[in-house]
Amino acid sequence: MKRDLIPYYVSRAFLSVLIGLLISSGKEIWLGVLLGLTVFIGFIWYAHSGRYLVDTTHPLFPLRRDARGMAIRDRAVVISVGIGGLAYFGLSIASQLFPIKPNIGSWAFASGVVAYFAISNCLFIKQ
Repeated sequence: MKRDLIPYYVSRAFLSVLIGLLISSGKEIWLGVLLGLTVFIGFIWYAHSGRYLVDTTHPLFPLRRDARGMAIRDRAVVISVGIGGLAYFGLSIASQLFPIKPNIGSWAFASGVVAYFAISNCLFIKQ
């Protein structure tokens, strides 16, 4: 861990605890703890992956994107919105054919979010 990033780590730990508390309210506590740890590990990974430029003059928001990072983000957003839309279309057809009534919007949104992170990480590694 870099000493210059300690304010970033503390602020992201606070955000991770808040996310964990929001998720665990009304549900199992272990789910909130697991999600909070996962989010915090993601924050640390983003800071040390080499994907972002680290600007220590802004202690709470030190990560900056360069042109390559913006191109990866743009490509991943376009593909993930397409995947989310196709998932919504496919789930709406499936809910008409089968007696199961899933929450179509939530599943389509979740598939788009997962697709964004998977695609952006694949594009980062590929380039």
